Amino acid sequence: MNLDAVYELRDRLETAAAAGVNLIQEDFRLKRAVQQVEPFAKASPVFQKIYGMAGTLLMPECEDRAGVLLDTLGLLDAVLCTQGTTGADGEIQEPEMFLPDGDLYQKVSYGRLAAVLEAFRGTGGGRYAVIRDAHEEDPGIFQDYRMKYWMVRALGDSYGELAEMVAEWLTQEGDSVIPLLKKGFIPDGKREMARRIEVIEQIAGSRENEFYRYAAKEGGKEIKEAALLALRHDLSNAELLLDYQKSEKGKCREAAMRALSYMDGEEVAGFWKERMEKRPEETAGYLEPSDRDWAGDLIADALEKWIAVGIPETEVKEEQVKGKETKEERAKERAKAKEERENYKRRLRLLWNAAAGKHSKAICGCYEKVYQIMPKEVPAVLSQSVIRSGHPSLCSLAEEMYERHGEEFLEPVFLVSVLTASAEETYERFHEFLKPDGILRKLTGKKQDATGVLYGFAKIVYREDRERYGITLEEMNSPVRDRQVCRWIPDGIDLRWYDLLLNYPGRFATGRRNNYSMYRNYYDWMVAKLYRPDVKELQEPYGRFFYEGALRLTPTTDGIQMMKKCGWKNYKGLLAACVTDGNSIPSYLIRSLLSELPMTNQELADELDQMIQQRKGKVTNGIAIMEHWRDGLLSGVPAEKL
Repeated sequence: MNLDAVYELRDRLETAAAAGVNLIQEDFRLKRAVQQVEPFAKASPVFQKIYGMAGTLLMPECEDRAGVLLDTLGLLDAVLCTQGTTGADGEIQEPEMFLPDGDLYQKVSYGRLAAVLEAFRGTGGGRYAVIRDAHEEDPGIFQDYRMKYWMVRALGDSYGELAEMVAEWLTQEGDSVIPLLKKGFIPDGKREMARRIEVIEQIAGSRENEFYRYAAKEGGKEIKEAALLALRHDLSNAELLLDYQKSEKGKCREAAMRALSYMDGEEVAGFWKERMEKRPEETAGYLEPSDRDWAGDLIADALEKWIAVGIPETEVKEEQVKGKETKEERAKERAKAKEERENYKRRLRLLWNAAAGKHSKAICGCYEKVYQIMPKEVPAVLSQSVIRSGHPSLCSLAEEMYERHGEEFLEPVFLVSVLTASAEETYERFHEFLKPDGILRKLTGKKQDATGVLYGFAKIVYREDRERYGITLEEMNSPVRDRQVCRWIPDGIDLRWYDLLLNYPGRFATGRRNNYSMYRNYYDWMVAKLYRPDVKELQEPYGRFFYEGALRLTPTTDGIQMMKKCGWKNYKGLLAACVTDGNSIPSYLIRSLLSELPMTNQELADELDQMIQQRKGKVTNGIAIMEHWRDGLLSGVPAEKL
């Protein structure tokens, strides 16, 4: 609707008001504007009223001309306000709105947030699972500013596991969450404030050094402890930490000492040297995370001195005199000698563990000497050192030890190649170890030991969000869910490795696992964390690997989730594979798989019925519940509600 005539009437009325109501009857422009509005009066009652009021204003007998003028203008303004529009050329786009802390506003409906917000606000049981599952299934809601407020509040939750989980999520948010963490910070607060510092220092490092200093000075016990440890990020804090280790006690002094191990300078080195002479074992524990040359030299010196002491003899010379007392004395002497030897190795092991990550010339010179006493511990420490430091001297040392002692140092030399050589070069050098008919078997008839390469792969992960491969410090027998990357692999890994890993002869070996929440064995876990959804050629082999493994051993929910990620279609026989013992049926596992398997109710019911018919008369434990589930599925009950 074109409202130009209505706007014209309003303009003429405003002009008349300015000129004075006594001149309205002589205003021919106003009379013409009223006449132009007449068609609108026939179309709408409100315009008819405006037309009537404007006409009354022009009549000679109008007694309250000023009042009628104001009423007409008021009604006109009200009507025109409802008709106002704004616009611009181009396509409609959602505006980007930034919050005061610089974070981008996310438009998320309250319905999506409600259950999680309720869990954050509550205090009862079950909240952890609600929040964790929501983060896995709908991570976008945690970008909403309303959710971030409650995430920060959750750092002080009475349920420690929930607080730690949320702290890890906040760390991944980056700099945008720091203003929210600092807002409302109370120096003499409780554990929540200490966790805020821990999250900030993981994100910002030395950039928030002044904040750490403030918290260390003004904070209560827990806050001071976290702040003192955070001071390790800035080398300028050396003198301050030396003062704190004198003035503080208990855990706060412990934190100051740990932070001091990251510092550098003659005064710091002198402090640790003096302490090493008095308490070598305790000092070695403090210096374990340090990569300073002076720290490496101190550990090397302590190792040299302890090696020079020599290993106590275990053999006790036989006495010529025979008798009960003599035998008892020899037994006591042997026990004492064994204890002395174990104590010697215990102290040597403690000092040696502190050598990890250090690369000074002196510490590199200790590897061969310690290897002669404790050969099993040396390759593991060298692998850790290569990952943590990557220093050229350690890379050269790994090659030297491999040349001298062979496959015992296969893992560190493999990791050196992964970090320093091209992906193709690493594959060409080491791929034979994963082949059943590798070059060693061809030449000597002996089987190659692939342990070093497999343990190397156990430390490699693929991060989908970064589209990169990284190396962690965790061992194969420590399958934590979220491994922290210690170092990124510059050239990644050659895709030809996947065919060898997915078809390795030992891939179906049994192994310990954590209830039903993880994979069949550690090898599955290693393969799973290398999964790349962006490589289409890997989808079918990955699905087949986990499917065949589940049929041979025991299926798990994580294994089925991996099959679904790969787009695997065949899930037949997985329920039956759960029953490995003829005397019992693992109802808990079967119940978990029923809600996880992407099969129709009829297909699931058929699988259950087949299992029931095969085992009727053989076992009684579990049959009744399976029949109940089968009947429920056939009646239309969703698997997750059985």
